[in-house]
Amino acid sequence: MNVSAQIPSTLSAQEVVQSDNVVSSCDTEFNGLDTEFALKLRQVTEASSDLLIITDCDLIVVFANHGFGAISARDLEGRCLTDLLPVNAQVHPPVMVAVNRVVMNCTSSRFSVEETNATVNRHYDVRVSPICQNGRVGALTFNITDITEHMRAQRAISMQSRMIESMLEGVALISKAGAIEITNPAFDALFACQRGDLIGEEASALFAASSDDLSGWRSVLAQVERTAHSAQLDVHARKRNGTVFDVSGVLSRFEIAGREYLLLVLQDASKQRALERALIEAVNREQYRIGNDLHDGLGQELTGIALMLRSVAARVTQEYPVACGDMEEISRLLSNAVESTRALARGLSPVNLERGGLTDALDGLAAHARDLYGIEVVCTRQMRSTLSLEAEVANHLYRIAQEAVTNAVRHGNATRVSIHLAGLQRKVRLAISDDGVGIADNAASGPGMGLKIMQYRARIAHGELKVERLQPRGTRVLCECAVSNRAKRAAGLARA
Repeated sequence: MNVSAQIPSTLSAQEVVQSDNVVSSCDTEFNGLDTEFALKLRQVTEASSDLLIITDCDLIVVFANHGFGAISARDLEGRCLTDLLPVNAQVHPPVMVAVNRVVMNCTSSRFSVEETNATVNRHYDVRVSPICQNGRVGALTFNITDITEHMRAQRAISMQSRMIESMLEGVALISKAGAIEITNPAFDALFACQRGDLIGEEASALFAASSDDLSGWRSVLAQVERTAHSAQLDVHARKRNGTVFDVSGVLSRFEIAGREYLLLVLQDASKQRALERALIEAVNREQYRIGNDLHDGLGQELTGIALMLRSVAARVTQEYPVACGDMEEISRLLSNAVESTRALARGLSPVNLERGGLTDALDGLAAHARDLYGIEVVCTRQMRSTLSLEAEVANHLYRIAQEAVTNAVRHGNATRVSIHLAGLQRKVRLAISDDGVGIADNAASGPGMGLKIMQYRARIAHGELKVERLQPRGTRVLCECAVSNRAKRAAGLARA
């Protein structure tokens, strides 16, 4: 076993020499404790987890409230305190110096001891106080506390602190009241602040870039408080210099010493979002091009062939009546090919500026769902003619409606679906309601991708998606997006 001790001040050579002469400054007439008093003292202190030892000035134990290690309290009495420690040149001088200070100055002293062996590493806090008789120190009390768990906790906190300080993600500790209490350097840099500038500020102020972003923060906050689970956060934030940027992260709730806190981990998602938008726009453009090629190219060519075939069929059936049936079958197949081509074109590019925009696309979606699933699908709108949507946003709204209708039938067993498109002040709202069994409570955290994809599309379109269970049954998917004032690339939102 290796034991090391730490004394609050540096040892001097004089102190080391004086430590060998402790007895000369003590009242050597100390005769121990009264038996009745010792019994009462043991009764009072035996429930304490601390080890209380009383010695005379020769460090002979006269009282111990309980045992130390394998040595019982009774066996401790009569033994020299230094015998409990192994002979160690690094330990005994500091310990004796601390004792000498107590005797010479008649004041308390404190030091720590670390016990190390192959199986255990324990820490003790030792407080030495004098017991005076006739103005001289007659005895010493040693209050020994096992602080091993405390030291381990301190080291763990220190390690975690260093880890958080070195993280590339921004980390902030937020009080239950919503005030920022701790930030790491990455969090301060994320918001273009100096170290400590954000301490004490309201966390919600970071996400006040718009009412939608503030609403998104409050929604995630309410979700964490309601479920006690971590929640994903994807909103816009505002730097100290006024720059608005995309952030993505996780908000969690936990307790420290009985107090509730929120842990916010954020990273700048601006480049990622820009790349995602660029990729989606590229895919949409390619789908639009292929859709137009099918509709205006192959579709028109097939239509022309069909017209030519009808003209030829009229002459052939007059000269060869037996070929009439075959010609009709060929015409029917060719007509089916034309319709299939048009369907492929609509599927690849459902929202087309030249073919009616979002409103016509949603009407087509409702008609297709009625034919495909055999259910009632109603599409309504309440729009102002002055509103316009960018084509990419309109395409995302269509895909959200398409996924919501599919989910209502496949998972909700719905018999009626309602699609409603409404124009609000500088916003457009898309609502899809059904009379199915209702969405599951854990749908957001489930393995399915449909809801996650809808949320992703809403985020890319700078919108907000809400999915709620209706009473007594059914589900409503609600998506709101900001409306651009630019007519360029507008999706043709028609008058109601």
